Amino acid sequence: MRRTLSAFIVAAVLAWTLPVKADDLVYARFGEFLESMRVQAGVPGMVAAIVGSDDVLWERVFGDANLERGIPTRIDTPFHIDGLTELFSSSLVLNCVEQGRLSLDERVGRFRPSSRDANLTLRQILTHTDGPESNPSYRYQPDRLEPLSSAIRACTDDSYRETLGNFMDRSGMFDSVPGPDVATLVPPAEGVLSSEFQRYGQILGRLAAPYSFDAAARRVSVSQYDASTLTPTSGLISTVQDLEKFDLSIKRGILIQQDTLEMALRAPTAANGQRLPHAMGWFVQNYLGYDVYWQFGQGAGSSALFVTWPGRELTFIVLANSNGLTKPFNLGAGDLQAAPMGKLFLNLFIR
Repeated sequence: MRRTLSAFIVAAVLAWTLPVKADDLVYARFGEFLESMRVQAGVPGMVAAIVGSDDVLWERVFGDANLERGIPTRIDTPFHIDGLTELFSSSLVLNCVEQGRLSLDERVGRFRPSSRDANLTLRQILTHTDGPESNPSYRYQPDRLEPLSSAIRACTDDSYRETLGNFMDRSGMFDSVPGPDVATLVPPAEGVLSSEFQRYGQILGRLAAPYSFDAAARRVSVSQYDASTLTPTSGLISTVQDLEKFDLSIKRGILIQQDTLEMALRAPTAANGQRLPHAMGWFVQNYLGYDVYWQFGQGAGSSALFVTWPGRELTFIVLANSNGLTKPFNLGAGDLQAAPMGKLFLNLFIR
């Protein structure tokens, strides 16, 4: 029954002819489809946005951030963003490359000699590849990026947490927290100042509660977050509004230069000429002849999608307090269309 409904929604979207320029009606229908998918996925609370070239085009909140306390989701509700943290880690590395402080061809062993991937380069780690450069192979294992924290420290002389915090400040992301354990630090540990400590504590107090969903029983239950600290691929807590600021900072070339970004978005190719699914920090996928760049987050009680289409400088961001957006769909294989909300965005806005 639920699968049939989901298929009906996608079919309806495919049959709907849209104008070249999205208007209020398009966004209203988009929100309605998202709400239907949220209910099917057993997601208690969710927030979504679409960002254009220089401004936020649309925002909407859905459901509850905390069911037990009856707290509705707000546009400034913080969520664990899990794998979206990789977007920030790759940006930090690329920023160091621009400054000449790191080289993408340096071996991981220089920064973490004990790493099982000590012989791989930073480029390979960021693209989730190994093997010879003439014939790389793709293996999606996010924990392999953990040594990037040491590489970033070698570049900045600051901890990964402090460097990330400074990076977010440059984007005006003052409603984000670099790790759920930041409240356990004693200022100025890891560069966390007393004023920041207070701000982080207030943000964590608004954090969406985590939930899991039993699809067979159609039952939602309280869960817990996987991330207990900050790593290059998990632990960052943010709001959709702060992620909008990050997106605009990337588009405007504030965080990394445009030519650096273009280089980072070129995914490696195998010996047979086939493009692999992952560039530096981003999945790369062709849809209707257009390249789309995206990343996803997935934890025990959270999930997220971040999709950007340079063709019209559109970005879709969605955050949730259960894993229903991403877990059932094996997004690590590199196909955004496997996730209903990803497919919805592609079908509605790329024409």
